Amino acid sequence: QRLGVLHVGQRIEEQADFEKIYKNAWADNANACAKQYAGTGALKTDYTRQRTQWGLIMDGWNSLIRYYKNNFSDGFRQDAIDLFLGNYSVDEVESASPLHVKKDWKFLALPIIMVVAFSMCIICLLMAGDTWTETLAYVLFWGTASFGTFAIILYNGKDFVDAPKLVQKEKMD
Repeated sequence: QRLGVLHVGQRIEEQADFEKIYKNAWADNANACAKQYAGTGALKTDYTRQRTQWGLIMDGWNSLIRYYKNNFSDGFRQDAIDLFLGNYSVDEVESASPLHVKKDWKFLALPIIMVVAFSMCIICLLMAGDTWTETLAYVLFWGTASFGTFAIILYNGKDFVDAPKLVQKEKMD
């Protein structure tokens, strides 16, 4: 009222058009900030606008993408932030780049084997064989293969995570 936007006696809650514009601007700003920070749109922006089933599904999808990015593809971005903020200082004496770390074959092969084995297990369940023993044998084989590769990946989990590489030596101790 002091700024002349509302007349005397008018309440902000009565301004449906303004509320809609304000909530959309708020949600759009949240999306922009979340994309910069987490790599996906903000969660629950549809709640700010109007909660829907599709918004709930998108929140789940964005959470899965965030989990993947945070664990398997975010190390380089954290390195860039640390370098930019001065949390890591480049040692001029060191000639080798700490960013170049050669990955072993298992980093690509094991996840592919696990996905293929799990998919085959599901296919064997859906497309039953001539006898139940044949189906059971296939399901047990592919289930064991998928569980075995998952166990190997889990055991070597720290090797699969894309951790930042620009870590000061003092912080590592």
